[in-house]
Amino acid sequence: MEFLGIMVIIIICSALWQKWELTKFQVTEYEVSSPKLKSPAAVAVLADLHGFTYGKNNQRLIGQVRALAPQAILIPGDMLVSKYPETYQSALGTLGELVKIAPVYYSYGNHESRLRDTEAVQHPLFLQYLQEAKSLGAAILETKSLEIPLGGNRVMLSALELDLEYYEKGRAIPLEPGYMERRLPMERPELFQILLAHNPAYAQEYAAWGADVAFCGHNHGGLIRIPGFGSLISPQFTWFPKYDAGKLQLGGSAIIVSRGLGTHTFHIRVFNRAELLSVKFLPEEKIS
Repeated sequence: MEFLGIMVIIIICSALWQKWELTKFQVTEYEVSSPKLKSPAAVAVLADLHGFTYGKNNQRLIGQVRALAPQAILIPGDMLVSKYPETYQSALGTLGELVKIAPVYYSYGNHESRLRDTEAVQHPLFLQYLQEAKSLGAAILETKSLEIPLGGNRVMLSALELDLEYYEKGRAIPLEPGYMERRLPMERPELFQILLAHNPAYAQEYAAWGADVAFCGHNHGGLIRIPGFGSLISPQFTWFPKYDAGKLQLGGSAIIVSRGLGTHTFHIRVFNRAELLSVKFLPEEKIS
């Protein structure tokens, strides 16, 4: 009985700690330099919010984004949870505040992609969501590239929406050869190239395509992280996912994977605090 009582106390304390942990997020800072940049610039990156709010009307998160003074706000997918319409309204409320801070560029994650299916129960609500998001001033990107101003630079911002088969749980399906080149031709390789691509499993392909920096999410940093090692298992039931969080340098490409800001289905974050990314872009002298 004494052992059982101790176990009950441990379980209760763990549940309370986890509930508290899910109310917190941190700011993680990165720097990316390139000779293609002429002047410094700064962006904020919000991945996998899933309709979460930090404080009333998400004011803690909005306040932190405002304090970063970004010149653009990048969202590499999953602002909502596809089967929960209440998260659509929460996401719209957040987008409405973000567009007051800086231009917002929002690409699709797997939750948005699921809702494109006309057979999806929530498809009509999703169409309404997209219309309202656009009316707020957010730039909704599916698979496309556009040249944008960023600080004193002109950069190319691209978004890649993967087919849903590439989100199969438990394994990573190899990307079809030439997939990116067919869907997202490189238009201006001389410009600094930012890629929003939700699934980090294809980091090698993003680098080979020519991204100077790619922003990903999807794995939420793993459900459980082992300090000094990485994640134990991802929400996709992949053990020890290779690309779970942090910055990876693949040749001349920086792949930055966010631990995300929200959760869904499995509301667990162990040694894996949610994060808002603050990224500074810096000029780098060309080596002759």
